[in-house]
Amino acid sequence: MSTLRILPLYDSSHQPANWNERMADGEAAVLFTGDRPEELNGTETPDAGFCVVAGSLAEGEQYAREAVAAQPKMIARIYDRRGMVGAPLAEFAGSQANRSEISAKFRRWGGGSLFVVGVLLGAAELISGMRINWAGMLAARLIPVGVILLLTELGLVLGARRERKRKQA
Repeated sequence: MSTLRILPLYDSSHQPANWNERMADGEAAVLFTGDRPEELNGTETPDAGFCVVAGSLAEGEQYAREAVAAQPKMIARIYDRRGMVGAPLAEFAGSQANRSEISAKFRRWGGGSLFVVGVLLGAAELISGMRINWAGMLAARLIPVGVILLLTELGLVLGARRERKRKQA
């Protein structure tokens, strides 16, 4: 893996400054979420955002697999020189990686709370004969957000259940 190199995500001292614009055709960049590697080939990684650039997609995939095996909370996504346009070319996640950007706990409690508060404010608006406009305005904004969070969590739970059943069959 001698063609691996560390590339800052943004470096104002170089032209072009963005990571993907400094890659050559055929190279693959590995970007990290969660934990990130502390060193590469004996060299410490920078504190600022960086990616690891491999000479080929196969080499990038091999490095990403090894990196997530070493750090189970890591997610490694591979992109080409087009950058983050569209889905990554490949994605590898450690066994303890949090793939959700919003936690299930937040979706449940936050969504439920927003929905209940929105319904209570809407009821207060209706009981007042539509005289306290602020309650209705807030209800109209809280209820949809709460519903979206709750339906998202429901969809994820049902999808995971369906996947478990499919694997058992």
